Amino acid sequence: MLWLPPAAAEGLATLNFDVPPGKWKSVRLKNLPKNANLAVQIVSDGEIVVALVDSMNHQRFSETSRPLFAGRAEKKLSFSLSIPEKGDYFVVLDNRAGQEPRAVNVTVRAAPAGAGQRKSAKEILANFERQLFQIFVFKPFRIGTQKCGTPKPFVGASGIILCEEYVHHLYDTLKDNAVTQSALSFSIFYEVARVLLNQWNHPSSASEELTDEFATVLMILLEQKNRVISAAEYFVNHPSASETLLKLFGEGHHPLSGHRARNILNHARDPQLPRKWQKFLVPHMQTPLLKRLRQHPTSWTDLPLVEEELAERSRKKITI
Repeated sequence: MLWLPPAAAEGLATLNFDVPPGKWKSVRLKNLPKNANLAVQIVSDGEIVVALVDSMNHQRFSETSRPLFAGRAEKKLSFSLSIPEKGDYFVVLDNRAGQEPRAVNVTVRAAPAGAGQRKSAKEILANFERQLFQIFVFKPFRIGTQKCGTPKPFVGASGIILCEEYVHHLYDTLKDNAVTQSALSFSIFYEVARVLLNQWNHPSSASEELTDEFATVLMILLEQKNRVISAAEYFVNHPSASETLLKLFGEGHHPLSGHRARNILNHARDPQLPRKWQKFLVPHMQTPLLKRLRQHPTSWTDLPLVEEELAERSRKKITI
């Protein structure tokens, strides 16, 4: 049996070991608090059974047990859940049915329950959704949060469903509420940018670099420039935080890598960036916004383009 130190109850631990054929080994997670959010990733060189059990079921694991989670990893397996009661828990790697030894890497991350964190994420989503409808015309899509059961930032291809596990572990890793909210905001804006680029048939909608740029533009238009700069500066200066989260979640887009963060900083500091996107954005802007821009142009307003769009809508009697 392998033992994790008590500090692992609020942090990240990675272990590498061999499980002989016909045997099982376990990793003890000491004194986890009730409702703690636990994310586990298993990487194995072959098939192995994985289970998460409490202390009572661990004691009788060789006979019978009722695991909180059980699954079979062929090469990689990820899962996450909320701890039901305070106590010790065990990640069991069971190779009793195997004929070959298994080389296994176990990554475990535990974070305290965070009702305040969930509330903060929902507020960011709600404020964004309200502002988005005030600015643009688009086909409505799902926006919300949920427990996803596996370590991933978002689920669903047709909307923005933020995984609570991502919120918890982002807060736990970055340790700074303001920076975390900035990083979370950019993750949300990136996903919204992806959806809108697809809805509006942009020819480069699959490009991560272009989606980063468009997400930055959206944040600037919604007066979130300070947040995009805050998030990008953090990941430029703290690449290890990005590496930790990318390793846990196995997701290429969230959070930012250092390379992407540097590019985003350049975008955010380019005073011409919002104007560069006007030809693409103006046809999708709400009519009241276009009228306000005509009366009170901003530094990035392409006034001839705005007037042309309003004239076209008037001619066609479009009132959006």
